[in-house]
Amino acid sequence: MSEISKNNFVFLNRDGRWPGFKYCGLEIRKDGALQLSSVPLFSGTLPADIQSAPTPDGPAGLAIDVRGTLFFSDPDGNRVRRVLGCDGSVCAAPCMGRTGSMPTAFNSPRGLLIPPTRPSLFVVDSGNNRIQVFDLETFQLVEIWGQTNASGNQPGSQPGQFNAPWTLAGDSSGNVYVVDYGNQRVQKFNAIGQVISGFWQNVQASALLTQPADIAVREEEGMVWVLIVDTASPAVYVFDGDGNAVLNSQSQPLVVKDPHLTQPMGIAAAGDAVYVGDNVAQRVLRFQMGDSINYVGAAIGYQGPVAALLLDRNCNLWVHAGGSLTPIQLAARGGYGTIGSLWIDLNRPLEISNNPVVWHRLVALATIVPANAPNAQNAHLDLYAYASSDLSQAPTVNSTAANPFSDPKWQAILPSANLDVTELYIGGCSAKYLWIGALLSGDGTVSPDVRQLRIEFNYPSYEQHLPAIYTNNANCKEFLARLLSLFESLFSGVEYEIDSLAVLFDPQASPKPFLAWLAGCMGLDLDDNWDEQKQRQIIARIFELSGRRGTPGGLRESLRLFAGVDATIEEPLLNASWWALPSSGSCCQSCAESAGGGMTWQGTQNSVLGWTTMLAPAQPQGAVVGTSAVLDQSQLITDDEFGSPLFSDVAYQFSVQVYRSQVMCPEAIPNIRAIVDQEKPAHTAYQLCIIDPLFRVGFQSRLGIDTVVAGRPRSLSLGMDQPLGVDSVLAGSAPSLLGSDSLLGVNTSLG
Repeated sequence: MSEISKNNFVFLNRDGRWPGFKYCGLEIRKDGALQLSSVPLFSGTLPADIQSAPTPDGPAGLAIDVRGTLFFSDPDGNRVRRVLGCDGSVCAAPCMGRTGSMPTAFNSPRGLLIPPTRPSLFVVDSGNNRIQVFDLETFQLVEIWGQTNASGNQPGSQPGQFNAPWTLAGDSSGNVYVVDYGNQRVQKFNAIGQVISGFWQNVQASALLTQPADIAVREEEGMVWVLIVDTASPAVYVFDGDGNAVLNSQSQPLVVKDPHLTQPMGIAAAGDAVYVGDNVAQRVLRFQMGDSINYVGAAIGYQGPVAALLLDRNCNLWVHAGGSLTPIQLAARGGYGTIGSLWIDLNRPLEISNNPVVWHRLVALATIVPANAPNAQNAHLDLYAYASSDLSQAPTVNSTAANPFSDPKWQAILPSANLDVTELYIGGCSAKYLWIGALLSGDGTVSPDVRQLRIEFNYPSYEQHLPAIYTNNANCKEFLARLLSLFESLFSGVEYEIDSLAVLFDPQASPKPFLAWLAGCMGLDLDDNWDEQKQRQIIARIFELSGRRGTPGGLRESLRLFAGVDATIEEPLLNASWWALPSSGSCCQSCAESAGGGMTWQGTQNSVLGWTTMLAPAQPQGAVVGTSAVLDQSQLITDDEFGSPLFSDVAYQFSVQVYRSQVMCPEAIPNIRAIVDQEKPAHTAYQLCIIDPLFRVGFQSRLGIDTVVAGRPRSLSLGMDQPLGVDSVLAGSAPSLLGSDSLLGVNTSLG
């Protein structure tokens, strides 16, 4: 059981697995929510020739290759046709098909298979008592199974021989299972065509099969289950890869035996879904596999015969109606069953710390269907509960009935039209155990979903806020408690939103519609071009960035976050070192040391003009009347401004350098400028430099970082945007010199 909240409630769905519950007609979605089990859905108008098609006298075959080309057999026409995956056109498979017994010819071809381990098409040549194998690249015949030189095309009963084989299926290990209809058996072959006799011997020992007619293989978590259709029962039996019957929790064979299944033909299985065609109902039926296999519903929109079924990797179900009719495609999970039930294990009801409690309310966190959705009024949810201190008084559940919760012990709200119950008041005296259930229903096109169930007990209701006179319930029994619970249910949503206000300020948890509001609180305008994850990431970091705003580090991080570029920020002031003659006590020397990062002049060791030092743009004291002042060209400064002329040409300036490869989009540079203008101090000026793969001394000269040594530059062409000396040179190649690696006709020409 989940950890009990201090507010006396507990959530029952843990990790999206619904432990301790049983269900029928429902399935768990990937997000952990329960919904009505899906059934196939055909959208559109069913072709008239399928609706009027006769019942097939045996199965046909379907197979699909990695390119999406669908192959289907035509038993009456003795051919194999295909629906091309590129354009959907229908044509004959080449190099195979004509009436006869010679290789590549067919006599009533039925089952088809493309094994996952080899690019080959297996064709069950039923009338010729053999299986022909064709290469999918060349469509050449590469193998024939079931024949010996002595037997020819005659039926045989020895292991590896066939008598009117019908269908086949394969597993991921390359094993092939063949329904040998005339011999009333199923044979297993390994990947190289050798028969494994032990499989049929185990199946025969189970005494379950009478007349096998079709087959499918289901693989789940490394387990191979072979589902065999028996037309004599009629039923579908489940065996493992060795031929042993699969048993349920009661040690009984796992079997599909249902009143809806009367004349089965065609089968496909994947996950917990089993699809079987029925030629009396003219429908495709969906069954759900668990500890038992239960009927879910029929495919919506399909009414016609079934000769073969196939599930492809895109979760589409293909239906072959038989003969030369082109198969049609159904969405395997496009529709829903009409009813599904959920209930807690009757032998293990809910209890709280082994003590009796007052069970208060059962709440379902569910979505019925949006009111504006088509057929929204046809989806409903009902809740049921029963509390008792006697474990032997458990209510009953009949999962196959129209109302599984018909036992009068179940407490529920009386059903009425268009009423959905998402909250159920339990009340009553304290009890040790609680049984709960839920019923989901729909019309096949819509389904409610239940994400979570919450049970409340010993709950602090509104009664604690009333005057003491209202606490005497001797005469009204539970009337007041039920009335207050009704008001509480009306206000619980508002109270929950108030309690959850903190979530709105969490960038990772805030609902998406609130992200723009949350960003506005931080002075951030969200870009609609950012995906949701990036928006949350930027909001989470904007407070940190605001503390570094106006600094080189903050600007670099903003450009990386908002523009996706790794910029280099350079400030000329940090690299300024002035050159001056040594003079003890000189103010110029002290200023130079201060501006140069504390560098002390050491004769000629580290003071190289033009390399490690530079000339000052002006005297630190400004213009001096009678000495350095020039009329109309100089400016006198006060004592407070002493030293400022030294910085006049480098102060309040910086450069932003980005690589050309990061600004290839037309909007990249304007975006970078907008970010820099927003983040830089208002009194500063900057230059945006695009680093191209060039070599420019003093600007780009770090080999392997911002410099590429390439071949000779191209010649200057008139009318072209080629700055002289930057990316162009005058004239062409240099002339050859005699005696200096000059080969006439090779690298030298006479001019």
